[in-house]
This record gives sequence, C-alpha cells and structure tokens, in this order.
Amino acid sequence: MGATLDALHRLQNIETQLRSLRQQIESKRRSVQSRKRRLATLERQTADTRHQIQHAQSEADRLELERKTHEGHINKLREALNRAKTNKEYAAVLTQLNTDKANALRTEDTVLAALNRVDDLKKQEGDRQASLDLERARVGELERASTDLEARLSTQLADLEAQRREATDKIAPEALNFFERACEKHEGEAMAMIVQVHPKRGEYTCSGCHMSITLETINALQSRADAVRTCQTCSRVLYLDAPSDVTAGQSARS
Repeated sequence: MGATLDALHRLQNIETQLRSLRQQIESKRRSVQSRKRRLATLERQTADTRHQIQHAQSEADRLELERKTHEGHINKLREALNRAKTNKEYAAVLTQLNTDKANALRTEDTVLAALNRVDDLKKQEGDRQASLDLERARVGELERASTDLEARLSTQLADLEAQRREATDKIAPEALNFFERACEKHEGEAMAMIVQVHPKRGEYTCSGCHMSITLETINALQSRADAVRTCQTCSRVLYLDAPSDVTAGQSARS
C-alpha cells in the first residue's frame, strides 16, 4: 500500500474517533432538548389548568351569588306569605315561593357541580405541578451531565482535531477531496475494502455498498502502490488491504 492510501487510513481512523466523540456530545444535547420540549409542554398544560381554575372559580362565585340572591328573595316571599290578607294573595305568593324554591335547588346543584369542578381542576393542577417539578429536576440533571461530558471530552477533541489537521497536510489535494466528499456522503465512513466474492473467480465487490468493482480498478491498485481509486457506485476510497496499524474494527467499518 502506498503512502497516500496509508495516510488516508490514518485520517479515517482519526475521523472515526472524532465523529464518535461528537456523536456522544450531540446525543446528550438532543436528550436535553427533547426533555426541554417535554418540560415546555408540561408548563403550558399547567398554565392552562390554572387558567381553567380561575375561570371555574369565577363561575362558581357567580353561581353562589345567584344562589344567595334566590335565598334572599325566598325569605322575602316567606315574609310576604305571612302578611297575606286574602286567600288569593296567599296562593299567588305561595306559587311564586314554590317556583323560587325549585329554582334555588337547581342553582344549589349547579353551584355544587361548579365547586366540584374547581376541586377536580386543583387536583389536576397538583398532579401536573408534581410532574413539572420532576421534569425540571430531570432537565437539570441532563444539562449537568451534558456539560460534564463536553468538559471531559474537550481535550480529546482538541487533540484529535490537531491530529486531523496534521494528517490532511500530508495528503494530496485531489485524494483529500475524494476522502472529504465520501465522508460527507457516508457519515464519516470514507473508505471501503475490496472483497473477492469467490477465491477462484475474478469477481470483486466494494465492502461499503456491495456493488461490483472492475478488474481495471483492481489492477490499478495492485500495480501502482499509491493509486487512489473510488467506488463508481458509492464514491468511497477503495483499498485492497488495511495497513497493520489500523484496528480490525476500523477495517470492518470501512
């Protein structure tokens, strides 16, 4: 393997480590954002419940006032009933009194239902407030964990970024361009090993996309140690064998 492919392998190894660390950080950040969205939803729900409580309490107060008004009117009708001087007057007052009593009973039922509604909403508010407090605590924990992780990985990231800059300086612009484009297209996996499908037949595939590789490409890589060839299907940089200092896991991923 030539110097360029060897350098690209080292760059791939650094790129894989960099992306792994960045993904860890990004995963924590996404978890925080997801929890914050849930927290915002709970805050809106709790605020809505408080607004409903205010509205329900106002309605209960209005109905209670109406009930007291009915009660005052009924007391006046009772007094009028006692002062009635004729049977006709007595009957008229009694009819009105009975009507107002029926209305008062209906109002009392409505007041009771309104007060029960207020109680139910207050219980709901209490449950939501408990969930809200718990969610705020979880968000705080996740934010601290995210900050701690970034602090722990910052030195490693800086070191790997420096290694990446140094590694790219040693690679020809055209080869580096192939690598960078494949990185962007395949989430950092820019290189792929060529696999011989059958030991007795000249059939080869790209380990990245599993599509066929021409014999011309194989011959170019075998005859010119520093040749850089890419898969015509997936654009990954192809190689026949990984250098010994690249881990088995790296080779398999490539």
